[in-house]
Amino acid sequence: MPQNLNVHQPDDRFFKSAMSDPEVVKAYLQHFYPNIAAIADLASLKLENSVSLRPNLKRFEADVIYRCRFQGEADDHFYFCLLFEHKSKPDKYIAVQVGSYIMELLSSMVKKQGRELEPVLPLIFYNGKEKWMPQTLSELFQGHPHYAVLEPYIPNFRFLFQDATRLSPEELLRLDLSYFRSVLMSMAFRHRQHLIFKYLQLIFEGTDGKEKVSAVTTYILGVAERSEEEFLKQIQDTTFTIKPEVMSTLEQILERGRKEGLEKGIEKGIEKGIEKGMDRGVYKNSIFNLLKTAVHFPDWPAKKLADFTELSMEVVATFLSVKSQGDSAVLSRYVRQDLLANIPLSAEDEEKLDRLVVQLAGG
Repeated sequence: MPQNLNVHQPDDRFFKSAMSDPEVVKAYLQHFYPNIAAIADLASLKLENSVSLRPNLKRFEADVIYRCRFQGEADDHFYFCLLFEHKSKPDKYIAVQVGSYIMELLSSMVKKQGRELEPVLPLIFYNGKEKWMPQTLSELFQGHPHYAVLEPYIPNFRFLFQDATRLSPEELLRLDLSYFRSVLMSMAFRHRQHLIFKYLQLIFEGTDGKEKVSAVTTYILGVAERSEEEFLKQIQDTTFTIKPEVMSTLEQILERGRKEGLEKGIEKGIEKGIEKGMDRGVYKNSIFNLLKTAVHFPDWPAKKLADFTELSMEVVATFLSVKSQGDSAVLSRYVRQDLLANIPLSAEDEEKLDRLVVQLAGG
């Protein structure tokens, strides 16, 4: 599966970013849990800092936590907490994890003088490929031989659970045009990639503002099973009102990714060469062999060049990327300062290198 953009945990990052917007949370509750939305003063939604709940316990960090006043209640005691936890894979012990969050929140309330306990509602959003229904604490113990006797004493709670992967396009399309719909469609189609591209126009139509366009673009790139070129072509072939903004954002993201990849490719490729047992002399010869081969066979793909020169794909792909710019000064600097860094070059080597760089840049 080609991974176009090296985004660590794209689902978690996108979910936390989106759910940090009270308007998205408001729409989420109104759509999935209208009975809860009806008793809540959604204008009072306030994002809480989960890290501050217990800074000395690093493992305790729920994805998103909100507090919200009940409708018609001005007294601060009447609040409830919405605890959102995102999962992209089934988690057998989610009840233990979320249970610890709930107890920690309640414990923090107890420690604050004059504050009454507030209900904590655990919402779980899932967009994994496998079908999953989270088990409650009670269900985890159902196989115990003495469950019938112990069951009344086992702490238990239920989840407000949503499996986005099972949402149909028809249901999603019934939603009003909004960033909530864009987020939900993007994440719901995570494992139905053809639908992301089928409804690309509708997904982006709900992204108002550069920050939201960037968030959706980065997420789709991070999870897409298509190459960057295919994604770029798909957008070029799609007509929608904010297409210029999306194209500009995409190009900026890809350029940033190429720069990061260039740096990492150089480091990783040289490391791999050393791992293979290449000494500096052999490595230098392999680089010169790469340059000469690229001059004589300009149409060879990276894989063929890598096999022929016995250099890593990272080194060859990065070299071809720099070469494609057609700038001899840039190519010369890259070869000397990156590919051949700390490799002694003789006067003959220098002359040969200059000649090859001119030929490569000219080609």
